[in-house]
Amino acid sequence: MLQQQIVNGLMLGSVYALIGVGYTLVFGVLRMLNLAHAYLFMIAPFIALFAIKSGIAPSLAVIVGLGASALLGILLYQVAFRPIPPKHALGGFVTSLSFGVVLQVIVVNSYGTLKIPFGTGLALPDVEWDGLILSGVQALSLVLATALMLGLLVVIKRTRFGRNIRALAQNETAALLLGVAARKHVRLTFFVSSALAGLAGIMVAERFGTVSAYMGDTYAIKALAVIVIGGLGDLRGAMIAGLLLGVFEVLFQAYAPPGWSEAFVWLLLIATFLFKPEGIFGMRISRREI
Repeated sequence: MLQQQIVNGLMLGSVYALIGVGYTLVFGVLRMLNLAHAYLFMIAPFIALFAIKSGIAPSLAVIVGLGASALLGILLYQVAFRPIPPKHALGGFVTSLSFGVVLQVIVVNSYGTLKIPFGTGLALPDVEWDGLILSGVQALSLVLATALMLGLLVVIKRTRFGRNIRALAQNETAALLLGVAARKHVRLTFFVSSALAGLAGIMVAERFGTVSAYMGDTYAIKALAVIVIGGLGDLRGAMIAGLLLGVFEVLFQAYAPPGWSEAFVWLLLIATFLFKPEGIFGMRISRREI
């Protein structure tokens, strides 16, 4: 049923969009890709699982997982981005990947490489409307992801924090001269970005009932395609491209020959580079800053 496949695609796309928004927040401020993002996606459900096994209530354990991933994001900034001079464009790229690999090694040594069961015991009724069926977890995840992304867009566009973040992204020197506390706002950006990655990880773990040390790899790679297609540094682009990519991927899985859903993502990325390299919402570079 086409409508059911679209709903399933929106669920998958909301995960891509959440991860893509996290990438975009950091890239918009520092002009660097945070390659540890995939590992923060993975670490949050493992921390929640550890908390559950330690006797903490599942609902509180989820909050612990989200909080831990957010705090790890601040630590990531402090050790992998802040010490890197701005002229070293690949510095944060390499150090963030190193930080993420360390997290993955810790998880592998603690839990192994195989998938292990995950569950918060959250009992939600299925949602059925006009022949469409959505599990309670899917419905909650989709609503929560959409609300958070729209709320974040409002924060970035309408609040003082958002204006300061946009000022830092456009011209850090001018923002500093106007009194913007750069380090404070960058830390908050990493905090929010990493919390979104953790939420996406917990959503996926709860949806499929398992976690593994390598669960973030596929999602994170596709989220990179999302931010390129949507437009580097643009939150709207990450949201819309993520949702669309999820829908098209599910439709290709349902109606196209096996394997074409994976090829579609990368064909679309190539087409973006060829015909609209700035992405859906990206702006063409009209001048060079020197």
